[in-house]
Amino acid sequence: MIKELTLFWKREFNDFFPEAHSLKHEYQNRWVRFHSLPESKRYPENEEEYLEIFRRHNTVLQALVGSKARILVVLPEYSNSEAPKKPEPALAKLFQATKPWCSLVQHEEDDDIQLLWHLHVAEIEYSGYELNRLFRLIADDEVRNILIIHPSKTVVFHPYDGGADVVVVSTKQRDLLKKKYREWLSAHPEGL
Repeated sequence: MIKELTLFWKREFNDFFPEAHSLKHEYQNRWVRFHSLPESKRYPENEEEYLEIFRRHNTVLQALVGSKARILVVLPEYSNSEAPKKPEPALAKLFQATKPWCSLVQHEEDDDIQLLWHLHVAEIEYSGYELNRLFRLIADDEVRNILIIHPSKTVVFHPYDGGADVVVVSTKQRDLLKKKYREWLSAHPEGL
């Protein structure tokens, strides 16, 4: 699992660090953003809106990876320690079997504190609803910087509070997704 992910990442993203929030800037030609609620509403207020978030995320993800797909879920751990331990507590509850993948130094120029992002990986069999508890945590902005990856189909799905950024294999595939789910796109001229 780790070797497969590492090879995939190097092949598709070369030396670009796996920072979920930065993919949209580096890979615009293969990137699209879908909003998770009507009229680009950011946060759900009732169960009906959570169900809409689940529906949209699962619809796009299933269109990309199919049903009964083996996917990798990349989960962060934020730490001052050089050694990875386990993903953030809310994520460790959902994904009990994880393996450390890589670590990224997060250091601001005017900050003396070094923070590390240790990225852990869980492998799951996905058929269309297994990630709903994760999507709820993300929608509530309780967890961040999650990547859902299907290496052989060259799919990177980054759900965030308000939507999902998707990076696919080609501009053509991206454009097909944009056309198919155009009602979920942003009205912002840059697609944000």
